[in-house]
Amino acid sequence: MKEGWVYVLGSDAHTFHKIGLTTTSPAQRIKEINRDSTYGPFGPWYEIDVRKVRSVTQVESSLHRHLRGKRSLSIPRAREVFEVARDEARAALSIIPESDLADSVPIHKLMVEPDFINYLMALFKNSGLENFRDIQESWTFSLFPKTAGGRFFTLNIDRHEVAFAQPLKDSEFRYFSIVVDESVRRDREFKKKLKPLAGTMSKTPYVSNWGSAISVNFAASFDEAARLFEVTAFRRALVGYWYDALLRMRDLGTRSLHAKHHNYGAVSEIFRHMEQRRRFRLPHNAPTA
Repeated sequence: MKEGWVYVLGSDAHTFHKIGLTTTSPAQRIKEINRDSTYGPFGPWYEIDVRKVRSVTQVESSLHRHLRGKRSLSIPRAREVFEVARDEARAALSIIPESDLADSVPIHKLMVEPDFINYLMALFKNSGLENFRDIQESWTFSLFPKTAGGRFFTLNIDRHEVAFAQPLKDSEFRYFSIVVDESVRRDREFKKKLKPLAGTMSKTPYVSNWGSAISVNFAASFDEAARLFEVTAFRRALVGYWYDALLRMRDLGTRSLHAKHHNYGAVSEIFRHMEQRRRFRLPHNAPTA
């Protein structure tokens, strides 16, 4: 039994999907596939869904057997391409037994807090992370990491922590910290919104490699935290800092020191909810399946 990832990849040029495995990392495997003489011409391929599993060859074989009647002959010499819709490909991964999953926290625990997934979608959307899905492991997301204080999540770009949320003892609120460009300090509307949340703005605890940044810290519910993204200056400060950092990571092509803790399954689930919301034009806080 060897741990690894089973994945679903898609390409905007075609309706079929590639379902395979990797024991290195999904990000590395996608790069290899897009350079491959067999699969590359039918790309560019990108990740649709991923699960980390305990016995990767066994789970991949089970998935291929489950979909064997829909194997595609569209790519010569290719055995891992299937004529299935995106939702059907995702569904195949979603029925992998929990006992086969290797992630310490199953992705369904994203819904442990009713408003948690909505906050994460707001964070991913307003920071531009969706446009950097191809460089996962340069940025990393850990769901319920083993960190003092019992965090809900931690998000890093390169070696730097840029966002986290954790419970507050004896309180219904959560403690949030987000690193953004320091330009937000001057915005009166944001200061006004931050004040009732016992918010502070302070220098980051590390030396930034890509510009001036501050840490915005506050106590709020997930809904209240998500509404801060409605403040234009805060949204611009978030994009200004994160986007520049992510572009630098794309140019460098390096992995974060925290790459081994990246939760691909949780990230895929967040993006799935975002896609579903756009597809059905649901309001920002509407529940999705």
